[in-house]
Amino acid sequence: MASSRGNKTVLLSAIQADAKVKPVSGWEVFPRKSDSLNNTVELLDSETINDSRIKTPGAPISANAEGDVECEFIKGTYDNYMAAAAGNAWEVGAPEVGQDTLTFGGDVITMFALAKAHKDILQYHYWAGNRVNTMSLDIPEGGYASLTFGFMGSGYENALTDYAPDAAPVPVSPKATSLNVTDIKIDGVTTKGSACATAFSFELTNNIERQNCLGAGLYGDDLTEMMADMTGSLTLKYGQKAQSILNKQMKATPISIEVTIAFDDNSGDTYTLKLPKCQIAGDIPSGGNELLEASLTYTVVADTPADAPTIIRTAA
Repeated sequence: MASSRGNKTVLLSAIQADAKVKPVSGWEVFPRKSDSLNNTVELLDSETINDSRIKTPGAPISANAEGDVECEFIKGTYDNYMAAAAGNAWEVGAPEVGQDTLTFGGDVITMFALAKAHKDILQYHYWAGNRVNTMSLDIPEGGYASLTFGFMGSGYENALTDYAPDAAPVPVSPKATSLNVTDIKIDGVTTKGSACATAFSFELTNNIERQNCLGAGLYGDDLTEMMADMTGSLTLKYGQKAQSILNKQMKATPISIEVTIAFDDNSGDTYTLKLPKCQIAGDIPSGGNELLEASLTYTVVADTPADAPTIIRTAA
């Protein structure tokens, strides 16, 4: 009996206008490190008492088609998923400027059909109407920068034939590592030479809720984005500069954070994440026979639309 291998399992994606209509074109390979895409069914226990101490059969009451996809940060490959997470389209800049802007916290809905092909055992899975509920960017002290997208779908099925036989390949390089972070600025001032940032993360949760309307079936009738939460962490070498940043939490004074990632393909292309207003929390580091670091957590806040986080995509 054949057993499926992970390196023969391919994830595929296509933008979907109607969750009830399977895309017949537009499929692309979705490069990833790992995924937890699944279909889980909630079984409702029966409380009917029969002439036995054994339970009578239960019934399915709802199902969830969802999961995370973890990726190494590859230039240009995940821009559509970032836009779906942000709830906006990329605003294309003038060609002479070469900058496109993505603003977070919008109301533009983008859905994806997702398919997984176990080609070695001819087993295929399909998730319909997926929205990006969560997105995280993680830049460790040493290693690949990673993007993780959490999807919520509105349907699932499986078959013995491929849902996306003509999927197009996508680039799998160049990739970004911690060495591709050219600068991290706080309040517009570089941390290089003063606070020395060693790790950074950003997490977005759209808090999508599902409405289980009567007659809508296992997967409910509608998905709705609620208030977005944006949080993260930043690790700094401990010194006077780091302490001055820690002091801002005593009056809830916001800071701005700006992170720029460049690529090693001699293109000069960059992505810059700008968080104009963040409230922070953090502890004074304890002593010990080690270099001391200040670990901050932050929450993105906004008083006006201009405070919304953005990603600036620059093509040199």
